[in-house]
Amino acid sequence: SNIWVFSAGRLIAGLASGTATATIGSYVNELSPPHMRNTLGLGLQIFTTIGILFPAIAFFFANTSSGWRYLAAFPVLLGVTYLLLAPTMCVESPAWLLTQGRTDEAKQVIARLYGEQHVQTALSWLQVSKKPENAEEGLAAPAKESMFNPRYRLQLLGGVLLSCAQQLSGINAVFYYSGSIFSDAGISDSRVGTLIIDFINIWPAFFTGVLANRFGARNMILWGLAGMVAMSIGMTVAFIVDVSALSIVFTALYVIVFGVTLGPLVWVMTADIFPDSIRASASSFCIGINWLCNLIVGVSYPYISDALTDYAYVPFVVLLAIFYLFALKLVPETSGKSAEEIQAEQDPAG
Repeated sequence: SNIWVFSAGRLIAGLASGTATATIGSYVNELSPPHMRNTLGLGLQIFTTIGILFPAIAFFFANTSSGWRYLAAFPVLLGVTYLLLAPTMCVESPAWLLTQGRTDEAKQVIARLYGEQHVQTALSWLQVSKKPENAEEGLAAPAKESMFNPRYRLQLLGGVLLSCAQQLSGINAVFYYSGSIFSDAGISDSRVGTLIIDFINIWPAFFTGVLANRFGARNMILWGLAGMVAMSIGMTVAFIVDVSALSIVFTALYVIVFGVTLGPLVWVMTADIFPDSIRASASSFCIGINWLCNLIVGVSYPYISDALTDYAYVPFVVLLAIFYLFALKLVPETSGKSAEEIQAEQDPAG
């Protein structure tokens, strides 16, 4: 019951969650063959949405004075399970090992993942940073590169754009404040509205891998931005004409469009667009921007809603349209391409 202990726990949990979010996308990217990156990279979004849904369901069974304590303690079980399984199931990233000059170790990891017969094929997927001229293979690591190097400017701008677009699309305004939308439609229990939105949010990501492999992740991002513009306009019109059922329909479609495009693909593409030498730091930077934008939306939306009432989603319409125009220039196609191919297309230095 001590607020300071609770706050300290939330701080530690937040740091751990942020670190995991910033790391998982890069890690999965570096372990995945090019043709499976879109599919395997969706795990983060799928399990994030399941993690969001679980508390929404648990609220119906933990509605007691101490129920929240059980919900808060549940991640401890997940953490312990991970600590027990990670030593035997997780391997070091072969891409990272290669950038450190530890080629033999990288080959061992690749052999464990794909089999001895596929080591050379897997090595061809990975972009190996150049070593200093006086460094012998396996004895010295290449010089560290900065994500702010001018040659990576387009990649960094693209990553930041994707992170901002995902959160400033207004999606979390829907998740945080969906109760009022359903309340206007006659559903008095805000938990029901939250549960409906969270349930809808899970399923689209399961189809993203197939769609992205067929149409391309870049096209999916562009279609998602355009679709969310249309759905946001629809929500605004529904609010203005005061048709609650219509507002629910457009809200659900808005969540579905997000869930099949920006929701899962931003994590995948943020890792894809950077070379191995800066992927960890650049992805972490972009994910940090992502969380900052999340905070901005969560804090500011109530004031925006009070000021603009039925027109509260107009700012998101404008932002989504701007993001679409910038994405046309800054977001590359990454589906089915190796890291070397992606960088060759974006590297102005050749």
